Amino acid sequence: MKIRIITGLMLAAMAIIALWNLMTPMIGLLIIPFAALAAYEVLHVARVKSKPMIVLGISVAAVISPLIEYQVLQKLRIPMVLVLMVYAFTLCVMMLCSKEKKFSDVLMTMLGSLSIPAAMSSVTLIRDSIHQHELADFEQNLAIFFLFFTFCCAWLTDSFAFFVGVKFGKHKLCPDISPKKTVEGALGGILCTALVNMGFALMFNAFFLDIFRIRIWAVGIISLPICVVSIIGDLTASIIKRNYGVKDYGKLFPGHGGVMDRFDSLLFVAPFVYLLIETMFRLNVEAFYFVR
Repeated sequence: MKIRIITGLMLAAMAIIALWNLMTPMIGLLIIPFAALAAYEVLHVARVKSKPMIVLGISVAAVISPLIEYQVLQKLRIPMVLVLMVYAFTLCVMMLCSKEKKFSDVLMTMLGSLSIPAAMSSVTLIRDSIHQHELADFEQNLAIFFLFFTFCCAWLTDSFAFFVGVKFGKHKLCPDISPKKTVEGALGGILCTALVNMGFALMFNAFFLDIFRIRIWAVGIISLPICVVSIIGDLTASIIKRNYGVKDYGKLFPGHGGVMDRFDSLLFVAPFVYLLIETMFRLNVEAFYFVR
């Protein structure tokens, strides 16, 4: 437990570093090692044996974040569909040239090298979404709040669920997938995280936002479905591990496992928060979340 808490504090410090660099081009580079390691862990767990496929998958995972951050394909006017088609075709050729010839290797390589780094890059899309909707004077503070919101929903939900489940858990949530998770723990994790998010909203209203005000009750309501998404992400990652008969994706973070073990929920939560922000602005429901 002590090691788990210390590692959690280290991860929190890393999240603060990411927030510190949120408004700089460095954020795209900070994602690279985590995306590459996550891709490697997925390929290792899936027992992909083709070395060319592994090298290509990890390399693609490493460049996804810079491509999104610096809009490389848009500037070069290269269609994303074309790139994906060439990549999929290349993986299929590698599969045919390998000894195993397993199509599942192609699917897991695409999952690890495309879906995971793209989901991680949602943090930059959240920032860019606020910037593009003309909140120039307060874009940094709002972006930082939404990133706090994202990290809390992804990480605190699981942590609170663990502690509440240990104390009050009686009914198993998904015993075939994750035997230790309980219904009581999940509900406690969702409610506690919603309260923490409301506390952050109060803090930002008091110290960081002069004109805009975040509606506290709206933060609490939106936290509930996003925390559910976090739990679904955690269970989905657990299914992959169970299917391949492993306990953890890796051992990089003592007490937590690998990159995928710690970022599995974030891979689901971050895209949903980005979708929430985009929907909020596109439907012009600013009055629901902010008060002038």
